[in-house]
Amino acid sequence: MIYKIKRFIRDVFPSNVEDGKIGSVKLNIWLAQITGVPIVGLKDESNIVKNVILLYGIFITSAMTFIYTGFEMYDLYVNWHDLDSLTQNTCLSLTHLSGAIKTVNLIFRLPRLREVMRKLKHVTKTYIKSEKQLLVFYDGEVENKLVLSIYIGIVAFTGFMGMIMLYMNPEAVAGKIFPYRVILPAWMPQQLQLLYMGLSVIIFAIQIIAVDYLNVTIINQIRFQLNILNLSFDELIIETQANPKQTNSLVLYKDDPVRRMDSIVEHHCLLRELRQDTEDIFSKPILWQFMTSVIIFAMTGFQATVRSSGSSAAVLIYAYCGCIFCELFVYCWFGNEVSEQSKTLGTSGFHSSWYYFDQRYGKSLLIFLTNAQRPFVFTAGGFMGLSLPSFTGILSKSYSYIALLRQIYGD
Repeated sequence: MIYKIKRFIRDVFPSNVEDGKIGSVKLNIWLAQITGVPIVGLKDESNIVKNVILLYGIFITSAMTFIYTGFEMYDLYVNWHDLDSLTQNTCLSLTHLSGAIKTVNLIFRLPRLREVMRKLKHVTKTYIKSEKQLLVFYDGEVENKLVLSIYIGIVAFTGFMGMIMLYMNPEAVAGKIFPYRVILPAWMPQQLQLLYMGLSVIIFAIQIIAVDYLNVTIINQIRFQLNILNLSFDELIIETQANPKQTNSLVLYKDDPVRRMDSIVEHHCLLRELRQDTEDIFSKPILWQFMTSVIIFAMTGFQATVRSSGSSAAVLIYAYCGCIFCELFVYCWFGNEVSEQSKTLGTSGFHSSWYYFDQRYGKSLLIFLTNAQRPFVFTAGGFMGLSLPSFTGILSKSYSYIALLRQIYGD
């Protein structure tokens, strides 16, 4: 049963190592494009398709990202004096403003992102050779697609649940409670307002997922490649037919170890470039996300404590808080996994049969071991590492702010 599920996931946007085709990346880009993120040139597209994607993306992003966020911020300006309304509006405005910033950053960094995709394609088809390496890659692709599907499911469920509540009781929900705290023009008919609110919130949410997870997908691809790099040293562990300490031992090794070691060093250097490129593209928007998430967690936690349990507003707030929780956790979990995986490279290199090889091999191995001392770390703007301690730190600070807001509300 598990094998069939994995096989089904692999067949959705399938990968092909020989061509350097990465299915999880294509799935992520497809998701971004259908929700209106105008990014082109990251996969094979004709000029007509590119123009259609650009026009569609500009329309959706303008109407349901920037304009709708402006209406939300106007509602924040009008209701700033009420603590309850202020906390709801601030959560929405900060979330959507963060999403808009990440979308704009992705559009402006598109040439750099294309270069990252080119390098990913190159390392995939160049350095994956053995059966173990293929298995690691394909299992990683299943993991990427599965996590993305779960993430989308959580957010989509929240969005559709909000739309149902919006249409069932528009007088009590539309423009009055989270996540539909927004002031729309009076000339818009009510049915158009409800449609605009519901679609904008859910499309914007999936846009944010697509942009976030594109970063996470690249981070995870680097993690797979680090594991593949570790497995490369299996080919440099010599089996002998006698005691290795005896001079008459028969060494069983066919390939040129120096050439293999040079390939490993080259692979490692390319992964370092990929890490740096990814960091340059995404780290500053992530810093904004982490800073605002402290406030968002605090205010959603405050809203959850002041709402009666089981009410429509409370249910939506709990679901929304779960979405923000997943967003940060995915970043920190996979960032932490990359760092931990990179720390094993030195051990793998030292466990190769270096004592059987010549001086040229030793020099190449020394270069690799020196570079491997620096772990792969992804950060939020260079100030905070993407790690599990960072995640728990955000939750801890948020709890302190919840207590402060509760005290102010009580007074």
